[in-house]
Amino acid sequence: MADSVKSVRALARGLEVFKALQQQPAASLQDLHRDTGLSKPTLLRILKTLEEGGMARRSLGDGRYRVSANVRFFGRDLGEHDAIAEQAAPELDRLCRELLWPSDIAVYKDGAMEILETSRPQTPFLVNRGRMGYRVHMLMSAVGCAYLAFCPAGEREEILARLRHSDDPYDRKARNRAAVAAELAECRRRGYATREPGYGWWLPGRGAEAIAVPVRQGRRVLAAINLTWVAGAVPLEQIVAAHLSRLQAAAAAITARIPQSAAP
Repeated sequence: MADSVKSVRALARGLEVFKALQQQPAASLQDLHRDTGLSKPTLLRILKTLEEGGMARRSLGDGRYRVSANVRFFGRDLGEHDAIAEQAAPELDRLCRELLWPSDIAVYKDGAMEILETSRPQTPFLVNRGRMGYRVHMLMSAVGCAYLAFCPAGEREEILARLRHSDDPYDRKARNRAAVAAELAECRRRGYATREPGYGWWLPGRGAEAIAVPVRQGRRVLAAINLTWVAGAVPLEQIVAAHLSRLQAAAAAITARIPQSAAP
């Protein structure tokens, strides 16, 4: 009797694609076409179904497909950062649609901030696109300063001690303890951090500006989210007046989307 029961071919194809996704951190449509032999239109339908079912996601920053952070079985346990990136993506997308300027979300990792997700591909402005996985300096970037300003004092001192012993020229600022303490206190007072003037770039010959706020659960800082724009295009004060509250709301929405168990 069991031998006469037919399998569901569509389900078999979906499982084949899901297994292919599990075998690599991120996959393009071409990667999956190569690995499964399925046509791209078929793959797109399956991937859409997996996304709607909470089994897979497509990143804003690079357009690649990944196993959803909600999936913690089949022998693969995704990390906390996957959950943060996944839950941040809809908020970054919504923020960019509303404000047009792009945003990144970054986490602290080994003495620097690492960008997990970005809405740069969604902005109508021409910007440097390849940002996922990019690392920026703690005291030079807005996301780094936001993280340091709002994280617990013990964690902040550990990070600054590491930076003081760093050979990287961009970390030398940490050696001026009084100046750094005053700058971070000012960030906490006003509720946001800014990028060091001249740090980073938008296009060759054009600098970038940014403001950033923390993504927090209680006293812990999970990440920092920024809003970035071309230097000189809009005054900082105008950006703050017009968009800071929306950036803070996005950070709060990301926190609300991340379950307590997923936080680092």
